[in-house]
Amino acid sequence: MKKISFLFLVIISTLAYSQEIDTLSFYSKAFKEERTVYIYKPEFYKYKSDTVKLPVIYLLDGQNKWFIDPAISDIQFLRFTKEIPSAIVVVIPLKNRIKECALADLGTRLPLDEFITKELDEALKKYNPNDFKISIGHSFSASFLLYSFYKHPDYYTAVIANSPFDHMKMLVDGFEQVKTIDKSKISIAIGSVEKDGAHRKKYDQLKNQYASFFSSINTFEANYSAHNSVPIAANPTLLTKVFADFRNRYSEIAKVDMAYKLVANPGSIAEELNKIALASKVGNYNYPPEISDINGIASRYWNNKLNDYATKVYELGVKYYPNYYEFYISLYELTHDKDSASAKNHLNKALFLLETVEDNWAGKHELIEEIKVEKTKNGW
Repeated sequence: MKKISFLFLVIISTLAYSQEIDTLSFYSKAFKEERTVYIYKPEFYKYKSDTVKLPVIYLLDGQNKWFIDPAISDIQFLRFTKEIPSAIVVVIPLKNRIKECALADLGTRLPLDEFITKELDEALKKYNPNDFKISIGHSFSASFLLYSFYKHPDYYTAVIANSPFDHMKMLVDGFEQVKTIDKSKISIAIGSVEKDGAHRKKYDQLKNQYASFFSSINTFEANYSAHNSVPIAANPTLLTKVFADFRNRYSEIAKVDMAYKLVANPGSIAEELNKIALASKVGNYNYPPEISDINGIASRYWNNKLNDYATKVYELGVKYYPNYYEFYISLYELTHDKDSASAKNHLNKALFLLETVEDNWAGKHELIEEIKVEKTKNGW
């Protein structure tokens, strides 16, 4: 079945970057009314165990398709290219963005701030998130995010403020006065002098006046972009910056050359699994291997005839993603010639998951029939 299962691995790997969207509505005490947000979950969400806790990305201005659609697309393709991890993306529509985001001072509590950091945070617990939280906004909502980060510097892992304007001098003054805030968590993007006029002018003035602040944050100067296109230009780079260490976290495990041969002999299986555990971080937070990571590491061992190593990696995959059928097919292939009872269990589990968990994607029924033929061939 190996060639067939590899074909369907390619199909499922492509499917894994689609999105499932939940509508989450609840009464907000902060706003004194019902509010609705939209939760974008990665396709593999249905496969994972509770030990897989995903980062959260908040997108403000959820009422604006021109802002949200490119942001969702950026996140999706950055995941596909392994620049950032999979995440729970929370789209937050604003009913009156100027009223809800406008700042008066750094002491006044805004309902939107309380909605995000208290009410929404509590509502999201059922999605089993980790504590890695990023928030992205534009213009008014960008200034609001800087304010919210000022109020809760330990709540956010990073904030991306695209072309902020409102009360920027007050915000920068505030950050400069509080030396304990980690300003490296802040990213500010700005457009061109010609196309993002007033916003760029204020940015340039503050950059000259507060050199120490701007040297301590991340900036992206989109020198060819208009005000509303700044997020489209900046978000991919700034998100990649936030997750700079993600792409290569397993690059030294089962490292291979261009011919897919291991460049060095691995340690014991226990030592290799420990390397995976130590590398399973996103920033300071634990984040286990994704499905593609499990497949990548296991396939490198398997291709080099280290079947016992590959088996243990796929067993690790089953621990994290117990509802993902393809891992069981791989384990069936790896155990078929040495442990018939285990092989039978793995194949039966794959069949069960295909029939109960998977949607009706092209090729699914052909794979089910092939598994049934395999069972008959084995007398099962």
